[in-house]
Amino acid sequence: KNNTIADETVFISKWLADYYIEKGFNKPFHVIYNGCNTNDFYPETKKELGKVINLVTHHWSDNWMKGFDIYNQLDEILEKRDDITFSYIGRYNKNYIPKNIKIIPPLYGKKLSNELRKYDIYLTAARWEAGGMHHIEGASCGLPVLFHIEGGGINELCKNYGLHYNNIPSLLEGINKIKNLYQEYRNKIKYDFLSSKRCCEEYYNLITNMVDSNH
Repeated sequence: KNNTIADETVFISKWLADYYIEKGFNKPFHVIYNGCNTNDFYPETKKELGKVINLVTHHWSDNWMKGFDIYNQLDEILEKRDDITFSYIGRYNKNYIPKNIKIIPPLYGKKLSNELRKYDIYLTAARWEAGGMHHIEGASCGLPVLFHIEGGGINELCKNYGLHYNNIPSLLEGINKIKNLYQEYRNKIKYDFLSSKRCCEEYYNLITNMVDSNH
């Protein structure tokens, strides 16, 4: 109903725009990707990998589609691996009690960013997300991203500085690939594009152009 009177619609990913176009949407639109507060979420100047690769993710929601099938499988594998750790920040799905994943209560702002910078690679197993923020905050802290091939809109940004996977074997393969080319993947991260400043400027420019065109 909103689109019957709206002059413009903003989608937070091309994936989301394409979804609605397939459903019959045919109004003017722009794609503006989310951004985070880079005063909080910023990378360490220099980061070297140790012998153990430390993975991290964070979710406010414990919805199953955040990727708990992958996280649970990874938990079982970690029982026999001493070269990988995985920490989960947020609320874990109650249908499974992890044995080898470190669970950290929900964090936000500087406390969250300070925690994220302790790790090496950001992992997201979320499916079909419109856009999301978690992967943006992780990458903005200097972490290359491993993302599920069915991630939806989040893949449009993550593909620039990470690798996709579709199961545990390809996830483990991705860890090794990023490990071997770690600085190369870090250098691909465009921090200015991940910032809320860029995001707000795009909204501002869109709105001012709409106002000017109606005069």
